[in-house]
Amino acid sequence: MTTVPALPEPGSATVEDRVQIGRRLIQQARDELERGERFQATEKVWDALAQMLKAHGQQRGWMNLGSHRTVSHIAQHLDAEYPEIPVSMAYVAADNGHRNFYDNEMSPPEIEDIITVVAGVLPELESALSEPPRSFTIRDGDLWRVRTLTGKQYLQVGDSSPTGFSNTH
Repeated sequence: MTTVPALPEPGSATVEDRVQIGRRLIQQARDELERGERFQATEKVWDALAQMLKAHGQQRGWMNLGSHRTVSHIAQHLDAEYPEIPVSMAYVAADNGHRNFYDNEMSPPEIEDIITVVAGVLPELESALSEPPRSFTIRDGDLWRVRTLTGKQYLQVGDSSPTGFSNTH
């Protein structure tokens, strides 16, 4: 039997805790699908990706990590900052799985595909946590998202940051 790390106290998750929770949840997604629990599998795969994205947001000191919308903003930002990591593809897959939790539209092979996509991206996102955020220049479509994530309403199109607009560097 695999030893599962203890969960952190409520409200006290560190970046590393979120990484561990993401790993735990992707395995639980596989286990749930194997048991035929399609709803739980799709919800756990969504949660696994959300935890990894929130780890990036937390590392950067970004605001209000609790909402679905913020997770979407983080995915969009990381997709732009790390073009070699298919963040948006994983986000769309996981979000489709999240909807399946409510709508029961996906077959086990479709769910397996979602788990495979997300499980493939998690290690890349985890690896990216070990390096400082990359330089980023705000383009037209980025402004509202970057302002929302950082809480810095004074930012403008064309502003650059050597640390991806992290609030912690």
